[in-house]
Amino acid sequence: MIAALVLAVVLIAVVAIAVTRVRALEGERRTLESERARLAAEGEQLRAQLAERRRDVDELIPYRDAVDAAEDWIWATDEDGTVRFSSPAAGALLGRDELLGVALSELTHPDDQAVGWSGVLRRKHADGSWRTVDSRSVRAGRGWQGIDRDLTAAPPASATPGVAVVRLPVVDGRREVIAYELIGDGDVLGGFSPAALLELGAGRPVWVGLDTAAPPELDRSRTVLQVTPSTPVEQAVALTAQGFALALDGFDGAAELLDHCGIVKVGVAGREDEDLRALLAEPASRGLTLVATGVAGAEEFTRCRLLGFSHFQGEFFARPAGEQGGGGAIGSLQALGELTTSDASFEQLERIISADVGLSVGLLRHVNSAFFALPRKIDTVREALTLLGPRAVRRWATVVALSSVPEAPDQLVALALLRGRMCELLGRGMSEEERDRLFTVGLFSVADALLDASMEHVLETLPFSDEITGALLRLEGPLGRTLGTVLRYEQGHFPETGDPAELAEAYLGALKWADDAGRWVAQ
Repeated sequence: MIAALVLAVVLIAVVAIAVTRVRALEGERRTLESERARLAAEGEQLRAQLAERRRDVDELIPYRDAVDAAEDWIWATDEDGTVRFSSPAAGALLGRDELLGVALSELTHPDDQAVGWSGVLRRKHADGSWRTVDSRSVRAGRGWQGIDRDLTAAPPASATPGVAVVRLPVVDGRREVIAYELIGDGDVLGGFSPAALLELGAGRPVWVGLDTAAPPELDRSRTVLQVTPSTPVEQAVALTAQGFALALDGFDGAAELLDHCGIVKVGVAGREDEDLRALLAEPASRGLTLVATGVAGAEEFTRCRLLGFSHFQGEFFARPAGEQGGGGAIGSLQALGELTTSDASFEQLERIISADVGLSVGLLRHVNSAFFALPRKIDTVREALTLLGPRAVRRWATVVALSSVPEAPDQLVALALLRGRMCELLGRGMSEEERDRLFTVGLFSVADALLDASMEHVLETLPFSDEITGALLRLEGPLGRTLGTVLRYEQGHFPETGDPAELAEAYLGALKWADDAGRWVAQ
């Protein structure tokens, strides 16, 4: 009896254990089934994400070719500033094809570290030299994405160190540029290669003084050699026999060279109408092209046209015409005034630009041009602000707004860009905000001529600081001194002290940049 009870208890215990085990196994089975279902769902989600990433990659394939072909260096870093992507252009810019894993700070000049990764700064070349670049970067996740445009290689290479050059426009009666005169502090023909001279002309003919023998490879169709009344007739005959077009600069009445020159340049400053008529009688009777030089203002321009001149040089196009036709343009400067406010927020800039249809369309057309070489098309002002940053968008919206002034001459817009950029380049090593102010001062230095109003009147409509106002009106302060240096240099007043090489490099770099930027702004 007792044995039976013990056996029954044992059997009950075994059954209980078995039931417990079965239940545990069933629980494990359900858990495993649930985990399998979860993993299957995650796997399906991952497959969907992978398919989406593959579609994204497929859509980006055409842009990869554009990135690989871009002349500007496109890069990306992680949160520590280590390069994680580098386009092939790094080889041409920095002499290094492999930059992955290199800290961007190692490639940046120590004096430019405070500038950050946006602005004009210097990158280290593999040979130890420094390349000046215009770098633009934006946040991308925890890291950065950026693009560097080489400014060092942009200026035409001078064959003779120390030869500085500026170009002065030659305009017709409609104030359209038909050629550029190149003047320098030395032998321009000997200081630059023929290809570099034509590059300075930005697609227009160049007029160059004849200080030495003309290089035989000069393009006759795009080069005019300038001779003076003291040039031997035999030399003029030889040059015309070689196919060169000649311009007689500083014509004083002597007719010996008129048979060999198709262009005659006459200084008009300080000469009365009767004196000019007498001086022009002979070249006019021969049907030669008459160029008035030293035309200082709108009245002088009109006087010269009535006297028979067909082409003109001078500062007149950069001064108000005095026709009082700029009232409407000044009235439209409210948006421009808001744009120039440095503390405008992201949202305020978006509102200001988007509210002006012409401005927003012009800005988007410009940022989608080859000048920026962006990897994808920008469709909205918000996208432009996100990708380029408020600083760059504010700058280019201001440029577009100025160039949209009714009947704004292309040359005047080009001059504004040149002055703004050269002022900025001369501020190398300054903070981003200081360089912005320099660019603004240079850009708005032509606002009076652009709007055909006094500078005082223009500035009344713009919320500029006293520092910028003083620089534009009276060339006061550091900003004004920089602007004054630029204004003197562009007129060919080369400095005898300081660092002339710095000015020459800044001018040529700004000239190339302004030509490129102006070409896309004008479209």
